[in-house]
Amino acid sequence: MTENKTDALVKPDMKAVLSRTHLANELHSFLLPILEAVSNAIHGIEEKFGEDASKRGKINILFENPNDPSSILISVSDNGVGLNDENYRSFKTPFSGFKLKKKGRGFGRFVAFKVFARILYSSRYEFFNDKQSRTFRFDINQEKEFIYFDGEPDFPNSGTKVEYNQPLTTWHDLIRSLDSSEVADEIGSHFLPLFLYSWLPEIAIQFGNNPPESITSHFKEVFVQSDSGEIECEIDGALEKLDYSLTKIPKTRSFKNHCLLFSAADRIVGAPRDLSNKLGQPHFLDQDNQKYIVIAVVRSDAFEARLNDARTSININAKAIERIVSAISSKIEEKEQRQINKIKSDQQSALSQALRANPILRLGLRGRSVNEYVGKSPNNWKAEQFISDLAIERARASQDLTKAIASAAGDPEGYAEKIRNIVGKIDEVNKEALAEYVIHRKNVIELVETARKYRDDDKYDAADGKHKPEDVIHDLIFKRFSDTVKVDYFEHNLWLVDDALAFLPYISSDRPFQGGRRKKGDKIADLAFFDDSMILGDNDGTSVTIVEFKRPSRNDYRFGNEKHDPVLQILNTIEAATKAGGISKSDGTDITLSGAVRRFGYIVADLKPSLLNVLHKHNFKADWNPRIHSLYHGNERIFIQAFGYDTLIENAKKRNQAFFSVLFGE
Repeated sequence: MTENKTDALVKPDMKAVLSRTHLANELHSFLLPILEAVSNAIHGIEEKFGEDASKRGKINILFENPNDPSSILISVSDNGVGLNDENYRSFKTPFSGFKLKKKGRGFGRFVAFKVFARILYSSRYEFFNDKQSRTFRFDINQEKEFIYFDGEPDFPNSGTKVEYNQPLTTWHDLIRSLDSSEVADEIGSHFLPLFLYSWLPEIAIQFGNNPPESITSHFKEVFVQSDSGEIECEIDGALEKLDYSLTKIPKTRSFKNHCLLFSAADRIVGAPRDLSNKLGQPHFLDQDNQKYIVIAVVRSDAFEARLNDARTSININAKAIERIVSAISSKIEEKEQRQINKIKSDQQSALSQALRANPILRLGLRGRSVNEYVGKSPNNWKAEQFISDLAIERARASQDLTKAIASAAGDPEGYAEKIRNIVGKIDEVNKEALAEYVIHRKNVIELVETARKYRDDDKYDAADGKHKPEDVIHDLIFKRFSDTVKVDYFEHNLWLVDDALAFLPYISSDRPFQGGRRKKGDKIADLAFFDDSMILGDNDGTSVTIVEFKRPSRNDYRFGNEKHDPVLQILNTIEAATKAGGISKSDGTDITLSGAVRRFGYIVADLKPSLLNVLHKHNFKADWNPRIHSLYHGNERIFIQAFGYDTLIENAKKRNQAFFSVLFGE
């Protein structure tokens, strides 16, 4: 019988593995070799001292010439068991099983070559009672990676010292800006899990000629566990148990906001997850009005199994991370109920103020109180998000009510009863909202009446700090130099001109058609409305409406002169818009004018003799209403109406008279 042949695995090509390992050019990545050396030192100390490791273990981190890339030297030394034969054998074995037992990967020492070109190890250890030492340079780029030295380590007792220098050029700029406090914070936060639920030896850091500082002593006072527990979360289809610890610390330059940290192999892995949006604020205020943040550390066996070889990230999908973030945020909310109550109180105040300005939005509450609605809304919502959400809810509520009315009307026998039921659903809150909105409209009408009584001379310049009255009225109706990308429905009062205009999908106010800054020769309409054909119920083109506001009491109009002829201004603006092909919105998108364009124009100006003369020469008629002059311009296919501010105000009052009569007895 022929004996079977055997073979062996080829040693991993670590240079190829490293080439596929990417480190971001930031402080944490630069410190990864130092963090790895500290982690190994902790293992060596635990192996030597056992239960006394936290009391007897010492780790010293020294930064020599810390801001000079050409001469920087960083060393990490400990008083642990040292590189004895077993540890050394593991050191020489990439991805060793010995390191796996200690929650390691056996890869960290190789990551150092992504930062430094020269790494020196020196160690003392005991073999039974015999004291021995090893000093060597570790260089992955050499065929024989270990270069031994005859010199003895510069410390008398057992332990290991690792020295890093000759940083790669990609790190030089970062080294020049190294800050001792930031480095200490980064090291302390990396081992935060050990501060919270395990142990640490004495770790001291010395930066240049500064005296050594104890990282352990400092962060033991800072990282104090305030709460802990267990949550369950689905990861890759399986329900996993996760342990969490919470700590509250003062807000600092390094710890700026509430965050969630993932822990694996007893250290922080990956970037922090910002919890500010979930909790509503980046920090809280204590009873002394001092800012503090909450840090959550989450660990699980599920993380250990998904830790990448470089230990820089955990392979968990985004949905699972979001579930963990939500679950931890809820735990923090339970512990920080006083802070959450304050956030909700501020939200309620902001929303109540917004509802006073836009009372019709109360329909979106659908019978809920402000407190109930805010209580179930995200903590980070401001007034803008509430208004947007309520506007959508209001539209849905209106549609539901319309359907109910249509259904009631289709049943003559039960019509009266159904109408009573529907009216009953319009609760006191919504009735109050309607009343507030009616009052708002009445106030706007009164403001327009006041604005048109401004001085009627031509001295409306910036010198006296007063706006022209037509500008004041224009801003009341729709904010100048803006469009509906920036101005929401409840921020304008287009109903003053025509209720139908308020619902057009796009409005541009005092803006060039090409967008951006106004250039010489640009045709600028006070208001330009653009509506796609589907809004008007057909498929043959786009409608354009131009509105021109003129100063109240103005009486210098001249036919055929563009500066003094508002009809010609509308016609030229329509022509310019057509030639331009459309208009650029403030968000960079375009409204295209194509096909058969329906065109409408409004001139809002006091009907003084000079204006009446211009309208007459343009063949305007006032047959059906002497106060409203109309023209259909056949060549330009545009229908134009001209009326005065008195007519604008009078018609607005008439459209709202039924409401004014009920509320004010007018």
